Order: sequence, then C-alpha cells, then structure tokens
Amino acid sequence: MQLRVQGGAAALRTRKGLDWSGSFPAIVGDAADALPDCIIDGEVVALDENGSPDFAGLQAALSDGETDDLIYYVFDLLFAQGDDLRTLPLSERKARLKALLGDADGRIRYVDHFATGGDAVLQSACRMSLEGIISKRLDAPYRSGRGGDWTKSKCRAGHEVVIGGYTTTGSAFRSLIAGVHRGGKLVHVGRIGTGYGKEKLAELLPKLKALETDKSPFEGAGAPNKAANVRWVKPQLVAEIEYAGFTGDGALRQASFKGLRKDKPAEEVQSEAPVPVDEAELAEPKPTKARPVPKAADNHVLGITISSPDRVLWPDAGDGGPGTKLDNARYLEAVADWMLPHIEGRPCSVIRFPDGVGGETFFQRHVGKGMSSLITAVDVSGDRNAYIQIDRKEALIALAQFGSIEFHPWNCQANDVEHAGRLVFDLDPSEELGFDVVIEGAREIRDRLEELGLVSFCKTTGGKGLHVVTPLTGGKSAVPWDRAKAFAREVCDRMAADSPDRYVVNMAKKVRKGRIFLDYLRNDRMSTAVAPLSPRGRNGAPVSMPLNWTQVRAGLDPKRFNIRTVPALLAKTTAWADYGEGARSLAAAIKRLG
Repeated sequence: MQLRVQGGAAALRTRKGLDWSGSFPAIVGDAADALPDCIIDGEVVALDENGSPDFAGLQAALSDGETDDLIYYVFDLLFAQGDDLRTLPLSERKARLKALLGDADGRIRYVDHFATGGDAVLQSACRMSLEGIISKRLDAPYRSGRGGDWTKSKCRAGHEVVIGGYTTTGSAFRSLIAGVHRGGKLVHVGRIGTGYGKEKLAELLPKLKALETDKSPFEGAGAPNKAANVRWVKPQLVAEIEYAGFTGDGALRQASFKGLRKDKPAEEVQSEAPVPVDEAELAEPKPTKARPVPKAADNHVLGITISSPDRVLWPDAGDGGPGTKLDNARYLEAVADWMLPHIEGRPCSVIRFPDGVGGETFFQRHVGKGMSSLITAVDVSGDRNAYIQIDRKEALIALAQFGSIEFHPWNCQANDVEHAGRLVFDLDPSEELGFDVVIEGAREIRDRLEELGLVSFCKTTGGKGLHVVTPLTGGKSAVPWDRAKAFAREVCDRMAADSPDRYVVNMAKKVRKGRIFLDYLRNDRMSTAVAPLSPRGRNGAPVSMPLNWTQVRAGLDPKRFNIRTVPALLAKTTAWADYGEGARSLAAAIKRLG
C-alpha cells in the first residue's frame, strides 16, 4: 500500500492504483497533517492484544468500517520533497525515511530492520507467532514488482489462491474449490474446508452467489468434475489461506481459510516455488545503525513463557529420555496447525499433570482463575460456568504452561450442543488381546458405516485401542444426541450379536475377558474423545495418531507414535486430509439402518 502526500493532501493506493483512502481515513488524515510531499511504501496492519499482526482483525475492521486503530507500518521511501530516491540503495532510502518520520509512534510507524542473516530473524519471528519475514538487499535500488532483490520466508505455509467454486452439503456451505494460475491456465490445487466462522461466511457467500456460472474455470489435468453439490464461480476472488503442505499429487493439505484479499487481482495469483537466497554486500546506512537480533529465551513458545521448562512430565518420552514441560509445549506448537481444525469451536476438557504422569492429575472443563486470555471462555446452555474452548494455537501453549497434557473436545460445536457433529466408536480390547484383533474390529466398523452411507476415519487412542470417527452434516439434516447415541449403540449391538465371542457392548470387566468392548458411550451431549494428535498422560508420551486406512493393517504398532516421532511423521502423511469433505447425513444413515 503506497501513501502519497502532496500539497497537504494524502491518499493511500494499492499496487494497482486503486484509491483506498476512504477505508483508512485516520491514517490518511495523520499523513496529511504531519508529512511533507512524499511517496512511502508500507502495509496497513491490525494488531492483536499481544501486539502481533492479526489478518482476521484487519478483515473485520475493514468489514465494520472501524479502522481508526489500524497501524500503517512503513519500510521504504520512493520520493521526498521533489527528489526521486528510487535509484538510491535501500539502506539510504530507509535512513531518509526514518529521519522524515522522526520519533513518530502513532498510526504511521517506521519498520526497523536487522542487518544479519535471515535464519536467526526467522526463528525469532516464528517464536513470536508472526507469519514470517521479508529479506531485502540493502544495496538494491527500488524496483516495483517481483524480482531478485527480496524474498519471503514463512513460519507456516501460506498462499493466495483463486476461488473457482464451492461445495455444499444440502443447503449449507461446505468448502471452497481453489486454484492458481500456471502456464496461462487456472489449475486446481484443492479444497479449503476449515476456517469459516459465521461472520466470514456472511461476507463470503453473497460474493460467491453473485459470481456463480455454469462453466468450470479450471483447466488441465486434475480439474475437478461437476457434481450435484458443486457450484462454479467466475475466478475473480482471491483468498488468503494457511495449509499444512502438499499431497503427492500437488494438492493442498489441510487448507484453512483466513480471508479475502481485496487488494490483489486474481490474475496475479501464480503458483509459488522456493528460490535460493543470495548473500549480498550490505550497504551500511550511515544515519542509522541496525539493531542486533535479540536472543530469544529457550523457554518461550509462540511468545508464551513456559515456567519450570525442565520439569519432567514423562520419565520416558518414547526415546528412552525424559519428556519435559517444554517438550510438551514444543510438540503442541509443531502439530497445532493440523490439530486445531479438529478442536476449535468446541468445548474442550483438559487433563492436567502439573507434576508429571506419576503425580496427581486434574480434570478440568471450565475456565478457571488465572487462566490465560488466549483461551476462549464459551457459554453452554444449562451451565453457569464458562467452558474451555481452544480457537488458536497459542491457547494450546497456554494450557501446556498450565500443565495440560491431554485434550478431550466435545463431539459437537459450542453453538449447537444439542446435535451430533461426529460419532466416535472406541474399540477397547481386554488386556490379553493382540492389537491385530483391534485392527480387524476397526475395519469392520468402517465397512458397516460405509454400507450406511457414512465416511469414517481412524486414529490410535494413545493407548491400546483405536477410534473410528465419522463426521456428520449439520443444518436441517442434524440429528439430536439421543437418536445419534441410539444409532451408535445399534451398530455396536449388531456387531456383538454377529460375533459374540469377539465383541461386547457391556463395559463390565467380568464379561469383557478375551473380547473387545465396543464403546458407543462417547456419543452424547457432553461426552468427549481424545483429540487427534493429543499427547496422553502415560509413560512413553504416546499420541493419538490419525491414520490412513491403508495403515490400519496387521503389524501396526501404536507405540511408535509419540511426541518425539509424530511431528516428522505428520509432515509425510495424508491421513485425514479429506476429513472436511467426509461429513454425511446421519438421518439418512438411520433410515438405511432400519
């Protein structure tokens, strides 16, 4: 965003020259009052309560027309008082910019830089939960557009994509169909199934409906086919997303919607690839001296201080060495982007082990005194006390600081606790049974659910069993918990009736010997199940690991999934990648069951 000041008047324009002054009247007013004639390059930013950039906050401020608290961070000076500075090195342009602004600390603020290698700065930025850094050659003149003089490094994979369509479940919105331009064509890169709140959908859906068309905008191999639940749109909207990586065929994995990019034309959204970074001779800016990179404390995770970081939580973390409180926080940081879509928006109980897995444990579902404001306090009908809800990864770390190891979310959203959002079938074997028998049971549940029109996913429990999870559609097809629980029981009853020597639905230990307990009791209004990727409070630091069904076969060893091994394994897996597309109608399944 460029700020232009001339003759006591100011304007903010996008890279395409669109005048956005009316969207940021306070910033424009400050510039007109305080600055001489100039053209400045910068970025308008919303800050969260911790002083970190907040893209969602920026979107909300623009949508509500409440932009007075936004900050214009400036980092380059192109013209000043009649002088064209674009041929000067960046170091000198920034020095002049700093002198021009003086000690300004209002809505227009100077962005300082670090004259050092990017790796250390990137690590610090990531610890502070920033999106990443921009590295520039201090000896380079100003050139508009992309070039070799600057590069972007991200803490988390992020991208801009063109919206080419969307899917529905019944009448409800389900996901966006995304693409990027490559070789002059819009190629399909996957679907975006999470990240939509009510406010975002209220803004997004009217724009999608206004652009609906009968023709798919996608071309080339992998272009999605038309289906009854697919709506094509003209490729004019650009979305900002985060994602966990790419699948083997180049599709986005676990993509999450952040917001619309109103300042970027769709035709500019190209596929991105990493580029090598050259070492430049740094031009030393004479009027100013760059600050050294601050050394981050070892016990800070996402900007949160972990007290007693060396306290042992697990005597053995799966590799023969102890697992500490800091290890737990760093593990949660590593898996948070994957884990969050499965717990956000849901009340969540936690199990705290402040003195480690051998000490006293505390089960907690309500927000308590002294808990971080990063944790969402959600009201649930019928309870006077607010429940814990985890809507951001910093909340995971805040709970880890509080001694939390296990995370057990409800199987429904907080805004609709009376209807089932997913079903969980827990296969709990008696001690003498081998794990291969549990695997056979999980596959049988999958097959039975598939016959009823439901899509299921499997994960280890972090113990000796497996969970089979089936996501459900909401809206008009949502089913209340009493009917959902009765359905789950009927499925388990039929399995036990067909194989009474293998399965039992009675939890009494005397009848469970040599059998697998089919636990359907997790399917109720306030019932929970351990979250995917949650650590468990058992020695060995096991984790509830999401699996592909191809992995659920003889020889699977659940003990290999622990806080030491899972982050690396997660980077390679495609397990649950299509979870957001797997929701089906339980009402229809109940009819099929008869």
